[in-house]
Amino acid sequence: MRILYAAAVLMALWGCESKSTKPATTVATPAADTTHAAPALGSYEGSIAGKYPFRLAITNRLNKSEVVGIYYYLKQQKPIRLWGILAPDGEIWLREIDPERPDTVAAGWGPGGKSRYPFAYFRLRHLPQGGLAGTWQAAKSDKLLPVQLTPYQASSPVQKAHASERTYFEEFTAPEFTVADMAVTEKLYWLFDIEDLSEQTLEDLQEEHRSHKNGGFQGYGGITSEVTYNDRGLLSVSLRDEYTAANVNSRFWTKVVDLHTGEELSESEIDPAKRQAFLAACEVQLQQQISEYISNSGEELDSTDIAGLRSQHIGTGNALGDMQIAKNDVSFNHSVEYDMMSNFIRKMYAEQFRVSFTFAEMARYLKPNSPLRRLL
Repeated sequence: MRILYAAAVLMALWGCESKSTKPATTVATPAADTTHAAPALGSYEGSIAGKYPFRLAITNRLNKSEVVGIYYYLKQQKPIRLWGILAPDGEIWLREIDPERPDTVAAGWGPGGKSRYPFAYFRLRHLPQGGLAGTWQAAKSDKLLPVQLTPYQASSPVQKAHASERTYFEEFTAPEFTVADMAVTEKLYWLFDIEDLSEQTLEDLQEEHRSHKNGGFQGYGGITSEVTYNDRGLLSVSLRDEYTAANVNSRFWTKVVDLHTGEELSESEIDPAKRQAFLAACEVQLQQQISEYISNSGEELDSTDIAGLRSQHIGTGNALGDMQIAKNDVSFNHSVEYDMMSNFIRKMYAEQFRVSFTFAEMARYLKPNSPLRRLL
């Protein structure tokens, strides 16, 4: 992951100097010893005021007094990041983090501070019988709503993810996914983090949006995504983005995720003992596709392009591109590269050469314990 989890959280809170704001001021967390504070890590489910059911996980302890996590309301299924403090008296303070609108931690936030803040937050305490109880307070509100949470664990392996989309700065979108397993939900959050997908910081995206709003057409054009498979504990998402300079340049790639673990899957699911046979089968398909492409191209390709296509091979020294799962098959992209290939021809070739296997065909080459065997 391009941005380490802890670093991302702390940057959102304390921040380096942004292009459009003054440097964030650092506010110390409580200095009292919290060594004996009750353990907080875990997944919970409950409701706010008995009306708004949600799931919450405190997933990582950054140090003696700081924790991070994630939660979502069952109705909206939109993941929300959390950062918090383990207070000396055992209370757990958790505040929402909005990556699109980073702010400094308000002075005095936490035990002994004021009560109203520009972000929503929880104040929770462990119950003797297990679980958590406390209050939730909306942003810029003085009203406290009661919260009751019990320990939670998904009752069965995840089969599908709930898919949605988030828009940043009224322009750039990124897919979002939630599942019943909160640890996997958090991994999905970071796998599809817009900064990671776009290879742009949020500050960069905000500047791009300002430029576009003022009539500029160059720069980053955003991400489009398509869920090509979402079943049997497997998620496949195809992604595309554009960047406009002298030409419009596009990237195509796919993320395949095991929803039981939150880990990405790739060509490494092939059994090493069967890898050569798999690559040979890929090579046969590729050569068939190239022959058909050349036959159907008419006068679009010159002799350099035809020779370049015929030089393409899949083998030990030519790694396959990204893997994609669709309704009935698993495919792998072959990215065409050769000398003197024009940018126009490169765009024509994009995603044109994918070698594919039915689920049954793919099973012949997989490791015995591969999650992809669930496709059968």
